[in-house]
This record gives sequence, C-alpha cells and structure tokens, in this order.
Amino acid sequence: MTIHALGEQSKDTKTKEQAALVEKHPCFSKEGHRYARMHLPVAPACNIQCNYCNRKFDCSNETRPGVVSKLLSPAMAARRFQKVKQHVPETQVVGIAGPGDPLANPKATLASLKAIAKVDSDVHLCISTNGLALPDQLNDLIKAGVKHLTITINCIDANIGQKIYPWVYFNQQRLRGRLAAQTLIDRQLMGLEAAIKAGMLVKVNTVLIPGINDHHIEALAEELGRYGAFIHNVMPLISDPAHGTYFGLMGQRGPTKEELDQARALAGQSMSQMTHCQQCRADAVGKLGQDIDIAALENAPASNKPLRIAIASKSKLLIDQHFGHASEFSTYLVSADCIDKQADFSWQQYCSGSDECEPESQQKDLSALNHFDQILCSRIGLAPKQELAELGVEVTTQYALRDIEQALSAIQQQLQAQRSKASACSVGECG
Repeated sequence: MTIHALGEQSKDTKTKEQAALVEKHPCFSKEGHRYARMHLPVAPACNIQCNYCNRKFDCSNETRPGVVSKLLSPAMAARRFQKVKQHVPETQVVGIAGPGDPLANPKATLASLKAIAKVDSDVHLCISTNGLALPDQLNDLIKAGVKHLTITINCIDANIGQKIYPWVYFNQQRLRGRLAAQTLIDRQLMGLEAAIKAGMLVKVNTVLIPGINDHHIEALAEELGRYGAFIHNVMPLISDPAHGTYFGLMGQRGPTKEELDQARALAGQSMSQMTHCQQCRADAVGKLGQDIDIAALENAPASNKPLRIAIASKSKLLIDQHFGHASEFSTYLVSADCIDKQADFSWQQYCSGSDECEPESQQKDLSALNHFDQILCSRIGLAPKQELAELGVEVTTQYALRDIEQALSAIQQQLQAQRSKASACSVGECG
C-alpha cells in the first residue's frame, strides 16, 4: 500500500497549517465552539458490530451516535450543505460519521465529499471511522481533501475486544471472537500510523465500558501517544436499554462521572484529552451543544441560486436524445425568477455506438459534467445515472420528447412553488 502525503512542508509550515485546521474544528478544539459543523448521513452500512451500537434510521427523538432522521444520497447531501451554509454561514466542518461506517460505504462517502468540495472548496472535510477499511481507503480520502480523521479504538488487547465486537466483516468473511478483535485492532493501528504519516490530524475516540476496558485506558493512551495521535476522546458508554443495544439490554452500566474523570486523568498522562464531546447524532447540524432542527431549516425559504441544467437534444426544440448519444448539451440557468440560455456544452459522448450502449463502448469518466445540477434527456442507462448521482448531478427523463421551453417552465414553476411553501412555513402558515 502506498500512502500519498499531503505534501512536503517545513516544520513551521506544518505547524501553522495544523493550527489552522484545529482552530475551526469544534471537535478538535474547545476554542472551535464558535464554528458550526454538520454531519452528512450518507453511510448506512457497517463492517463491524459493536455491542454498544444500534443504528436507527428515521428517528428524531434520540441524541447519540448512529441515529439519523433520514438517509441522504450524495446529491441530497450537497443540497443540504448549501441550505445549511446559507442559513448557518459559520459552518466550517462537514463530517461523515454514519449512521454506519463511512469507509464501509466508500462510493457514497467519496461522492459526497467531492460534491461538498465542489460547493465550497474551503470547508474542512472530516471522517469518523472504526478503522477497519482505513488502510485501503486512505489514499482516496486524501485525494478528496480530507485532513481531519477520527478513529474509534476501544482497546489494543484482543481479549478485551472480543467482549466489545460480536463480529467483524473483513475480506468477504464474517470473523468472530478473538480473531475478529485482533483483525480490527491490527487494521486500526495500521490505518492510524499511515494517516499520521500522511499528515492527517487524527483524533481517537474510546468508549469507556466499566468492567471491560476501563482498566485498559492508560495502556491504550500510551500506545496512541507513541503513534502520534493528536488528541484522545474518552467517551462514556450510553447504555439506556430503551436504545436497544446489546450492552443496554444485558444491563451493562455506563461509567459514573468519577470513573470517567479518573480514566481521562490516567489517559491524560500520555495523550491530550478532549472533554467537551457531545456524542453527536450522525445527522447533527450546528454548534456543539446547540444543534439545529434540520427539518425546520430545510423548510426555510430557498435561496435564489439558479439551477444549472443541461439538455440532450437532437432537434434543439425537444428533449429527444439518449444521454449516451449526446456530444453536445444545451445549457440553461433556471431560477424561480428567470430562465437564461447559456453557451452550449460540448464533450466526448458517453457511448461510441449509434444504437444501444454496449459496456465496452462506454466512456467512464463523467466528472466533466459535475458542474451541472440537472441533466434532462430522453433516456439514460442505469450505470451513468448512478455515477452522475454520486457526482451530485440529478438526471431525469420525465420530460422526454417534451418541448424544451415547456420543460424549463415546469421546473421554474416547481421552484416558485417551493419558495412559496418555504416562505409560508417560515411564518408558521404551512400544514
């Protein structure tokens, strides 16, 4: 495995860059509390099972990791970020922390990161992972611009780990017992070392579980310090039986405040400690301890930013061309207030044949189209449609064979209706 570093820099330059990265990230610095962060719930699957975790979707009444109200596609995530940035301009960090593991969902995770970077190249991108797939995905994270990384490491002793992890899915096999725990620990430490060498700022989370890993925290922190982790976050186990976790249902208690303070003091001999963690949901938005109601925010009045629309058309009058056969797109900016024709966009068509696309005739790189919000065409194959969705581009065939002006007018009317509804909701008049 070859890890590409973030760049050869002098020690002073690295120190200044690190200080800038820390300053605006509320999870890496108490002073970052004046900045907001948002978590994008785009990663539903997980490659390990933890006895303290129960991932819940469509749940708005629990505040803990692994819980979200709604899963998002990469395109939806980019739109949510735009909305949040509009209303919470101090949002400086975008993270993916679940509800599963981001690196067990690499396509959705990387597509979301790229879509966010396209909207705002200055935002800090952050990933929180269990570390199992980190050695395999680290290069792609670096290329996507991720500089903040959190790894949850609960132990470095497989005898302890087998009490925490019922199974680990690795190399197409479901591992159990001590082998599962040792495999996870080895991969976590391998990824931790590689990420630090690559110049990433790495925080390590540890869930404190009385009677299981509480006696092990000091040794763990010493090891993390040797590797060069930036900060250590010892978090209390959340064990309410109502959450449905194995530990909760089996009566495993969480730590007392005194036990938590003692563990942090022991760990603090080797590692700087984070003590302000809120154990956020996987769809949290806002400042730490001041989360915003995302449903209310998404019903807020929409911005007047126009949609960038590309149309596949042979006649230049109708939407009458298969996406794969288009070598030129008619382009428009459409907002609730106006429809503006833009210069046509030429590119190498997706399919080289004139009939149905054969797999060997497909042009795979669609990134040249990622500056569009929507593409209208008469037909499109499943593969390019999915790939464009991962780039944050929505493709629709619902206007096939319709007049271009009529289709654009229909889209504009939708934007007008959305703006009217959002305005009504903002003053409490919507149902």
